[in-house]
Amino acid sequence: MSTFSGLNTALSALYAQRRALDITGQNVANVNTEGYSRQRVELSPVENVTEPARYSLSSGVGDGVRITGVTRLHNEFMTNRTRAEHGLNEYLQAQKTVYANIEQALGEPSDTGLQAQLSEYWSAWSDVANRPGDTSSRTALLSRASTIAGSMRTTRANLGELYSATREQLDADIDVVNQTSSGIADLNARIALAKVADMPTNELTDKRDQLVLRLSELTGATSRVKEDGSTDVLLAGAVLVQGDTVRELEAVGSTTVDGRTLAPAQVQFVGGPVAAITTGKVASRLEALTRTVPDAVAGLDGVAGLLISSVNTQHAKGWDITVVPPATVPTPVQGGDFFSGTDARDIGVAIDDPSKVAASSTATNPFQGDNAIALADLAKEPMGADVTYRNFVVDVGIAAQTINRRADAQQIISDDVSAAEQAESGVSLDEEMTNMLQFQRAYEAAAKVISVVDTTLDSLINMKR
Repeated sequence: MSTFSGLNTALSALYAQRRALDITGQNVANVNTEGYSRQRVELSPVENVTEPARYSLSSGVGDGVRITGVTRLHNEFMTNRTRAEHGLNEYLQAQKTVYANIEQALGEPSDTGLQAQLSEYWSAWSDVANRPGDTSSRTALLSRASTIAGSMRTTRANLGELYSATREQLDADIDVVNQTSSGIADLNARIALAKVADMPTNELTDKRDQLVLRLSELTGATSRVKEDGSTDVLLAGAVLVQGDTVRELEAVGSTTVDGRTLAPAQVQFVGGPVAAITTGKVASRLEALTRTVPDAVAGLDGVAGLLISSVNTQHAKGWDITVVPPATVPTPVQGGDFFSGTDARDIGVAIDDPSKVAASSTATNPFQGDNAIALADLAKEPMGADVTYRNFVVDVGIAAQTINRRADAQQIISDDVSAAEQAESGVSLDEEMTNMLQFQRAYEAAAKVISVVDTTLDSLINMKR
């Protein structure tokens, strides 16, 4: 190896170690950047003779070092698992929120909830049975019945508002999905162009992976990397993003809970088929709109309908204490409907006159309270409104508890997977400081080689004088 070759070797070392220091500085600068994957300079020795020939000679010593590339430390398997776990976590967390809102609307258990109001209502019938001729007990009965009707209408309205709000959130989520998909397509085009020009794409790839993760959290989307560096994004096998092309989604269906049977909520490709979304936040929205909230509404409507029909049927068998002018004594009239409406949406009290409460079971004695006793006993019916409502609340509570436990467990799993991915691809300041010292010492050594060679050349030149 000639002296000038030694200079070239040391110079290549200076370039390589300086580039390594640059990459270390890039890693340190982005230690807190979300989604950034640390990078590493790949070094390779330069062989002295790369194309052997018959008369070529080699000193047996290489010609220094060269940079073969900058590697992005990224584990595709870990990334795919992180996306899957995050998608499931977002689905369960959104379901947890929906059930919390339903429980808040029901307000059970509570001393002032519908269950307590029903108990007071049945007790009011017992008070009327004990004092059939007492106007105050009849007035208290109508007041408690009005409270129940008002509570059911309010709860039903709150559930309807929850449905409409969830439908609006679905529209907003789909807008985010379309925007994110467009961002991925744009990055695909930029990465593919950079690959052709042999330019670095690590930062662009990090940004694209963050967008794909966002899509996974929303829709459970998966991805596959192509040879040109672009990424295709799929929804249950259906292409959402292919290269720089995007298939947009749209949410369709009723925005009100009462219109859901005619126009159920769905997500579909614009001008195309329904999109199969089974996990992620969007899947949770769809489940809330097609099953969770409608089931709660149907359960409450069922209780209201059962209360209306059972009370009205028994009330019609009784007799009231109506005074029909010009008579001054009661002229019993057979009871009519006690409640109006058909379900929780329109339930009301059909009676506004306490004397029209049909407490008696016979017209010959309007101040007898046998029918009021029969109405009070409806609370004990195995298939009555009271028992049905309790079962309904218990079912909602069990479902909410199950979702809460799954959501809590999945949150731990999601955090653990994210931590494992971060440990592999994230920046460690301790490691970067170690690398910095290593590259610094190597740079100083290469500079020392140049200094020694320069001194040697100077001595050689002076010897010739």
